[in-house]
Amino acid sequence: MPKNTQLHPAIYNVKYEQTFCMIKPDGVMRGLVGEIIHRIEKAGLKVVAMKMLVPTEEIIRAHYPASDEAWVNRLGQKGLSGFENLPDANPKEILGTDDASVLGKSVLDALMQYMQSGPVVAMVVEGIQAVDMVRKLAGNTLPYKADIGTIRGDFSVDSPSVANTEKRSIHNLFHASETSDEAKNEIKLWFGDEKIHDYDLGNDAVMYTKHY
Repeated sequence: MPKNTQLHPAIYNVKYEQTFCMIKPDGVMRGLVGEIIHRIEKAGLKVVAMKMLVPTEEIIRAHYPASDEAWVNRLGQKGLSGFENLPDANPKEILGTDDASVLGKSVLDALMQYMQSGPVVAMVVEGIQAVDMVRKLAGNTLPYKADIGTIRGDFSVDSPSVANTEKRSIHNLFHASETSDEAKNEIKLWFGDEKIHDYDLGNDAVMYTKHY
């Protein structure tokens, strides 16, 4: 079923939106690649590009805004948030600091090591509101806050308080672009000039065509 090029450009972009997502090293090593792709496809979305690779430090630093101090600070704040419901645990005593910017740099170092610890599966996914849909399928980035029924909620239970104490990154299985602009940048970064495929799914006619 060819794409409907007669749609208003804004609606066309909604119907055929593309997003970038990635199964992280822990997801690959736990044998969850098939399960995660199954959930994406079962929702009616379509994988239009996919590859497995061990990321270089260069591509990881380009993927994450590592030079953005505000972003690094948010990493640290997210790490400190894991102690909010632990009144008997002092982050400065346990982590050696309660400074979000200092902790953020430590979290970033752990993230770099984690993302190079094994192969990842990078994908371009296409479909109606693909960015929001894949984010919904993924669940909260902090696994212990992710709802049951989401990828992270069903298959991971990690928490920043534990991860940071053990000086490792949170193992949350999966990455999904947050916005359409971010998706475009990440697709370009990870796939460059590689072919993004266009093909029909067997259920496209049922899901997206008026047949009555």
